[in-house]
Amino acid sequence: MPSPPVAPLRRRRLVDDATQTLRDAILDGRFTAGARLRQTDLADQLAISRTPVREALGRLQHEGLVELLPGGGVRVAVLALEEAAELYDLREVLDGLAARLAAQRAAPASFARLEKSLDRMAQCLARNDANQWFGAHVAFHEEIFRASGNARLIALSAMVRLSIQRFHPVLLRTPHRLADADREHRGIHAAIVAGDGERAELLARAHIASAKEIVVKAIAQGGTDGAVQA
Repeated sequence: MPSPPVAPLRRRRLVDDATQTLRDAILDGRFTAGARLRQTDLADQLAISRTPVREALGRLQHEGLVELLPGGGVRVAVLALEEAAELYDLREVLDGLAARLAAQRAAPASFARLEKSLDRMAQCLARNDANQWFGAHVAFHEEIFRASGNARLIALSAMVRLSIQRFHPVLLRTPHRLADADREHRGIHAAIVAGDGERAELLARAHIASAKEIVVKAIAQGGTDGAVQA
């Protein structure tokens, strides 16, 4: 009997796809902070049943991107200034430790991948392409964590970075931030390649502290437009 032209979709794949689709919609501002997310509406829009949507929302709640409402229902999480500051404080410690360990443990292959991300960011900066720059920026930081060789650190960082991503549009809209970040990234890279763990940690922490200062100031001044990411 011939095989069918397509295979049935596995339920787990539906949950994965629904999670990614909803995550992207939150992070790029299509679902703004505080927006109510109704399972029935989402299921209709995604053309799937409510069960994978419910599981996807559960995952996003765990990531800090959505929150349960007291009377039932789900909305896109709204982070207060204090919560944003706490997330950036965590990120500063984690990134600093990762950079220190990467300087001690990274192999030449990691150096090459970091340099590739730096080159991509430089090209995007020259084109003033903030969206593509952000992808290279994420790859740069992820490679530092991989190079740290610490699995628990990698797991913790992934959760914090997901929760903090709602603030990235603030950074991307800030004049000169990408150019400043480029210089900061190159300093971190140089310290890692040189095997200078102390300097790598210092520069990595300063890089996150700079982002925190921008984001916290924007929130305090009400400049997040309700659709922020980090």
